[in-house]
Amino acid sequence: MANKFICTLLLIAVWATSTSADGIENGSPTTIKAHPYVVSLQGTDGTRVCGGALIDSTTVVTAAQCLANYDVSQLVVGVSNGTQIVKIAKSTFDVNFDYVTMENDVAVVILEKAVSVGSIQLASSEPKTGASGVVTGWSASNALVDVSETIITATDCVSGEYSYEEGEVLSTMLCGLAKNEACNALPGSPLVYNKKLVGLVSWGYGCANSANPAVFTNIASVKSWIKKAVKSL
Repeated sequence: MANKFICTLLLIAVWATSTSADGIENGSPTTIKAHPYVVSLQGTDGTRVCGGALIDSTTVVTAAQCLANYDVSQLVVGVSNGTQIVKIAKSTFDVNFDYVTMENDVAVVILEKAVSVGSIQLASSEPKTGASGVVTGWSASNALVDVSETIITATDCVSGEYSYEEGEVLSTMLCGLAKNEACNALPGSPLVYNKKLVGLVSWGYGCANSANPAVFTNIASVKSWIKKAVKSL
């Protein structure tokens, strides 16, 4: 357990980053037009601390660590690649979020006003191992980039083929293998497969590579919580 906690802290500095991160490495250039649902949680000075995804005109889904680790009153949401800044009206994260295991790493943010950009649907079922997904976030030059991911179920991720042991990758999680080694994606950055939100960047053991898949919140497993949370806010 102590080893997991140390590795989780390493992740926050390397894969799911803190504000000092340089940005995603080895991503492919993309545009906000291709991913209008992508948003950032950021300080009023424009410093991005987390990613997120619009699931309707007023609702953002992101990682629980993004709300638990920051003063939400000091955060705003950057829409349309930061050209539109919207204040946060309400927010909540799963009370069962665990800092050690990173289980239930999911949160909901309600915008102060509706935005007229595209949103994305929540996945109802998790992709099978081998499905091709895409994570979208920002590079060191603040350019929007995609990282291709081969999705791996939690069961397959702890099969012994990778660096994770049984009990580390849980049912509320998915894994993903980047084509090239990938680092510095912000927590909460969306993983999309088949035009649906299937995951959020959560944690991992260092940079994502062939031995160390990135670990994502499994949206299908937390979808019911998201819907209840939206209704309660």
